[in-house]
Amino acid sequence: MSKSKYLEARRNVVIFLIPRKVVHYGETPQPPPLSMKTEVLSLVQIVRLALGLCLLAGAGRAQQSPSDSLKQLLTQPLPDTSRALLLERLGSALMYSRPAEAMRYVQEGLTLSEQKKYPRGIARNRNRLGSIYRTVGSYTQALEAHLEALKVAQQHHDLEGMARAYNSIGILYSEQKDSRKAIEYFTRTKALAEQLNDAELVEISLTNIGTDYALLGQLDSALVYTLRAYEMAAKNPDESTSSVLFINLGNIHYRQKNYPLALEYYRRSLPLSEAAEDQRNLSQTYFEMARVFQQTRSLDSCRYYAEKALRLAQDVKNPKNILDAATLLAALYEPTDLARAYRYYQQAMAAKDQMFAQEKVRQLENLGFKEELNRQQLEYEQIQYRSLVQTYALLAGIVVALLIAFLLYRNMRTRQKANQLLQYQKDELQHTLTELKATQAQLIQSEKMASLGELTAGIAHEIQNPLNFVNNYSELNLELIDEMRQELERGDLEEIQLLATDLEENERKILRHGKQAEAIVRGMQQHSRRSSGTRELTDLNALAQEYVELAYNGMSAKDKLSKNVLTLDFDASLPKVALIPGDVGRVILNLMNNAFYAVMEKKETQPEAYEPAIKVTTRALDRAVEIRVKDNGTGIPEKYLDKLFQPFFTTKPTGQGTGLGLSLAYDIVIKGHSGQLNVESTEGAGTTFSVQIPQRG
Repeated sequence: MSKSKYLEARRNVVIFLIPRKVVHYGETPQPPPLSMKTEVLSLVQIVRLALGLCLLAGAGRAQQSPSDSLKQLLTQPLPDTSRALLLERLGSALMYSRPAEAMRYVQEGLTLSEQKKYPRGIARNRNRLGSIYRTVGSYTQALEAHLEALKVAQQHHDLEGMARAYNSIGILYSEQKDSRKAIEYFTRTKALAEQLNDAELVEISLTNIGTDYALLGQLDSALVYTLRAYEMAAKNPDESTSSVLFINLGNIHYRQKNYPLALEYYRRSLPLSEAAEDQRNLSQTYFEMARVFQQTRSLDSCRYYAEKALRLAQDVKNPKNILDAATLLAALYEPTDLARAYRYYQQAMAAKDQMFAQEKVRQLENLGFKEELNRQQLEYEQIQYRSLVQTYALLAGIVVALLIAFLLYRNMRTRQKANQLLQYQKDELQHTLTELKATQAQLIQSEKMASLGELTAGIAHEIQNPLNFVNNYSELNLELIDEMRQELERGDLEEIQLLATDLEENERKILRHGKQAEAIVRGMQQHSRRSSGTRELTDLNALAQEYVELAYNGMSAKDKLSKNVLTLDFDASLPKVALIPGDVGRVILNLMNNAFYAVMEKKETQPEAYEPAIKVTTRALDRAVEIRVKDNGTGIPEKYLDKLFQPFFTTKPTGQGTGLGLSLAYDIVIKGHSGQLNVESTEGAGTTFSVQIPQRG
């Protein structure tokens, strides 16, 4: 390890030790500073709270894991709305220890809520989704999810949902080091919680306000708010609440340089965080303890707890805690083990890049503006709607008072004429629609036959090969039969046995080549027949294999393509998908024909320096399956990409393409299967088409 390389890494890491990020929990204009004389609890009250919460800590260790209890409850028969809220609670219990698993439960709850059109479930699960994104460092996605949750809650006057969304947005601002903005949102949470008389939300908002006052260095205000929350926690004990309060009190005493008391609070929080399966709090607590030992010069203990903090932060993919713990460890090992210090600085750099990339900060600022704009737009629309209703009501009253008799008469006559006109227009539209459907079916059949025509010459050659084998071996069998008769007359059983063996082998070859020709013809027939229009559960890998081979058989004989040109990379775990096999098969065939055409066109201009390559890939996405056809052919000029899916548009020479293939493929994928058809192309380098079909049709 060179010292210059180590120093370069060290310069790229900013050490964030003070002020530290303090724990928030609960997933909003700034309050005036509170006087310590009027708000700080008496010493007797503080002792009483501490004793009560210590007893709670002992009880918490003996309880069943919260996530296990919720999973057990999930197995019981429940109404869909209750299940949606239970899935959100399960995501909350798992988000700091197993965020990927938490994400799956919350997505399931969101999907169920959307299917049942349950606004409360939608708001809760979207808000929790944002919190999970935050724990893994995806701040932009987190804020988008929180804003969507806030919008749904506002539209349905869900005050609790609004309060929780405000709290989550406040946490995001706090983690972006904007504590004043965070306190603004936490204060909104507190106001709504007091309006709802929701003690839990009031306690959450008080704790989080205290957290960010500590980050601002206003320790008196931080202690006041935290102790108020502490008093509420003693009245309504909750494991996660107690853990957070112990941690925050430890942080405050750390900033006051009261290290023994800070360490005592950190140690009290550990069993409560473990009982709540909160790996993120555990990681942060271990880091805070390491900092206390650093200040008291107990370096062995400092290293021990910093390494535990780093391992837990890596387990839950928390970039902030990874950055802090790795930076501290690098500084500790710098005097004695330069190579190890360098490795920790590398980990810190990676976490820093993930957290503070300029693009993320810019997007976060844009989204903050978007949230404000959405709020203003919603208020404006409400005002406009009320004004419009009042105006229409006034005009309607005047018109009714003056013209009621005349309007009744005219209304009857107009309605009769309108009904006649509407019926005529309906008949015309129905007739036009019938003609359009018939024309579309003819166009699809024409394109199928056109693509089949392109394959005919090559497939004819492919069929001719097995037929030649069938004919040759049939003639050979006739000769063997004549020889067998002669040997029968002579009575030479040994020679007859040899002839019978040859005859049997020839028949097997005839059968094999006949089956090969049959498979080619069957593929052509399947392609040319009209689609039933019925979706079936289909193995996309098998469907792709069939149509890729059909395209290859047609093109390889005509253009002398090697089998090495084609690479298949199919996902063996691909689920079956409800689709129309014939239609999707035609899409694959069209994309393959275009790929073969592109590589052969390029090969004609670069016969020696160019190796054609086509790769067909399938894979499972989050809610869809994808088939991708990639070639290294001529590519498509950028000016043509916007026109590529228009009917009758083609870049091929006159007579070599109908211009309908990609247009019909687009209709099949987008309109017929609610999927996506995308193209990426670089002129001279190649083209990639990707087809995505939803798993739920």
